Parts: sequence; C-alpha cells; structure tokens
Amino acid sequence: MATLPPSSRLPISALAASFDEVTNSYKFYWFLAILEQVREAQARVIPLDALLARMVASVWYPTNYFRLSFGKQDRLGSVVAQLGEQPGLPMDSPRARVIQTALAHLARRDDAGREILSLANFVPYRFLRPFFAQTLRGANDWEVNRRIETLAESAFHGPQTPCLYRFVDTAQPGIEIHPDWFEYLRQHLTILTGFCLWHLVNYLQKNNPNVPNIAGKLFEPQGRDLRQARTFWNIVLAQAGELSCIYSGQPLQKGDFSLDHFLPWRFVAHDLLWNLLPTPKAVNSSKSDNLPDAALYFDPYADMQYQAVQAVARTPRAAKLLEDYVLLFKVGAITDFQGMTFPNFRDTLYQSIGPQLQIAANMGFSTGWRYTP
Repeated sequence: MATLPPSSRLPISALAASFDEVTNSYKFYWFLAILEQVREAQARVIPLDALLARMVASVWYPTNYFRLSFGKQDRLGSVVAQLGEQPGLPMDSPRARVIQTALAHLARRDDAGREILSLANFVPYRFLRPFFAQTLRGANDWEVNRRIETLAESAFHGPQTPCLYRFVDTAQPGIEIHPDWFEYLRQHLTILTGFCLWHLVNYLQKNNPNVPNIAGKLFEPQGRDLRQARTFWNIVLAQAGELSCIYSGQPLQKGDFSLDHFLPWRFVAHDLLWNLLPTPKAVNSSKSDNLPDAALYFDPYADMQYQAVQAVARTPRAAKLLEDYVLLFKVGAITDFQGMTFPNFRDTLYQSIGPQLQIAANMGFSTGWRYTP
C-alpha cells in the first residue's frame, strides 16, 4: 500500500506527499472525511462543518472507547475526549449520533463547537502544502495559510495542474473539489481509503507501542460471533467435569455460562480462546471492562486454561479449536500440549498476558478488580 493510482492530468505525487513526515493525525482524518463525503454525498462542494464532524466521529471510538493515544502534539484526540465528557453522549454512541452532536455544537459555536472548529485552523491548508512546495519554500509560518488559499484558487482555473480543492465561502465556509480530482477520488475510493488507513495505522502504532490490534480499533465495533468459543467451553465442561468460576467460585454447567474476556475486549479487540473464560452472567457483568487482580486471579485463570487445552486436545476437533493456542505457544503439534506441564504452560501464558495487563493499566483501564457478591 505504498503507491497511489497514477494519473496523466493530476499531480498524484503531491497528494502522496501529504502523508509524509506526519506529526499528528489531522491529515489522515481530514482526507478520510473528504473521501467519506464524496462517497455518500456525491458533491464537489463540502461544508467545513460536515468534514470536521466526520473527523470527530472517526476519532470517537479509537479515543473514547479503545483509549488509543494520538501523541502529545495531537489535539484531535484531546478535542474528542473533551466532547466525550459532555452529558448524553456515551462512549459507545453510534457514529451517526456523534456526527449529529458535533454538528450541533458547531452550529451553536459553543465551547465544544469552538474546540472542534479550531481543528480547521491548519489542516485544510497544510494538507495542500505539498501541491505548492516550491512556491512556499522559505515562507513564514504566519503567511502560509493565506498564500495556500490564494494559490489553490489560482490553480483551480489556471493552466497549471490543479490541486485537490479550493476554499469557498458561499452559504457557509467549505471546500470545492476540482472536477478532475473529484472523478479521480470517485474512481479510486477503495484504494485511496486503504492507502490512508495504512498510513494511519502506522502512525497509531508508533504512539501505542505493543498495544494489540490497532487496525481493529479504528472503527465502531461490529457484532461478534462467539459460537466457536461456546462450543470450545461446552466440550471442556463435558470432558473435564465440573469447573468453578475463577472469580466467584460458583459451579459452571454446560450450556449455562457467559464468556468473560480476561483482558478486556476493549483492550484486545479480539475473541481469541486463550483470553476467554466461562463465568456466570452476573459475574461477567460485574467485571465489565476492568482488569482483574492478577495476584489473585492469574493462576486460577491459567489453571482453567490448562485444563481446557488438555481436555480439548483429546477430542477429534482439537486441530481446529486449539489454533489460537498453537499460535500463542508456538508449538509444532497438538500433542505438544499433552506433554506440557502446568508450570511451563503457566509461565508461557504469563509472558504474553503479564505485559498486556501493564499496558492496559497504562492506558487507563481500571485495575485490581475483585468479585464482590
């Protein structure tokens, strides 16, 4: 995902250069908002407020739900976090609701609206800077915005190759995408979106080292399928006999349990079996997205996982159901589990889980949870 589709009429290299040496996330989300608006509205003139609201909505889940860091210099994440503190907008709000809320604040120009609007002080202009790189070389920072606005207007109708958009202020401030660029965006929407997301993931990985599944945390979570996990634990309960919840000590019955993510799903953003445990529904609800007290619960968690792997390894479905464990433990065959001692199993599991518990704590997930009836 290193190149963009070529064009004989357009300066594609200038567009690609907009993503070079990026020190904050603004440009990624600005361009994604433009692409989304082109896809949904099919209009070349786009109000500035509409783009800003889409930017806010795109950052909502990475910031408020998954707690990703956008870096110390990045105000977009902090603006969205402030919006999340407003009453009536839960962290799991649908994207459409976040957009409407952002638009309402922008229309009122209240404190939250002005914070969102401040994002437009630089990114709409600086995104175009590579289109005029030579002309702007040596320009004072305070004059760059004005000069870019003038150059964009001149290039819109001039003989030179056009930049992506110009600035307009008709009914409300906005941008107008050049007709040639508009056709290019429409023709290559999927590729351009993928190109931008690839760069965005790389940016977020630098600011969230060792955090799992960054790519899975860019968007609102979709419905999850835990049928295989339920099959897995039903087999375990049938093979191993009665097991007890590691948090409450309550007995667990085949077909009558909830599935808990030992590391919160909001942190791992996956349903791999080695992170899932059967619990009574009330216990799972109580734990929510908290990090369990590792000193109290890690060994019982490891012991239940060890019993589960040993039980499933004896069944005809072992190869399919133990894939997650094979990858985590880096074993060559299912039979390797049958000869593995519990101390070795526990230590290998802790090498993966222990650091992730600390990373999640550093990200702000509540720590030291213990079950209280």
